[in-house]
Amino acid sequence: MSELIYQGNVYWAHAEEIEAMGISEKYIGRQFSFAPPLSRHKGQIYLFSNYILLEADEEVVIPLKDITQLYIGFDDVFTAASVKTFGMLWRPLRIIYGENLAVYLIIDYNYFTSNNSNFFTLVQDMLS
Repeated sequence: MSELIYQGNVYWAHAEEIEAMGISEKYIGRQFSFAPPLSRHKGQIYLFSNYILLEADEEVVIPLKDITQLYIGFDDVFTAASVKTFGMLWRPLRIIYGENLAVYLIIDYNYFTSNNSNFFTLVQDMLS
């Protein structure tokens, strides 16, 4: 049985979902005060001893053993231009797993900050 290590709120999107967004959805609409961060899904995130579970309108299970990369920051898919503060207050967490699948997470977002750095450290320590 897996031990629950962390639970929180999460916004997320798969790389292909972000790539399919139009300019207004990806950039312009994100600059308004109460617009949510760049994402397709909003729900709960659970970190267990051997996997990450994302729950909302769809469920995603990411076995820790399948994670090939953890990255906190911007890239060509999730750019700083899509964030109100251009990344001065928080940055997305990208997880690449399985057959080169990428998911972008914004954990415990509260309009100014996120808990991505703490979650990144938790997962990184578990993978070490």
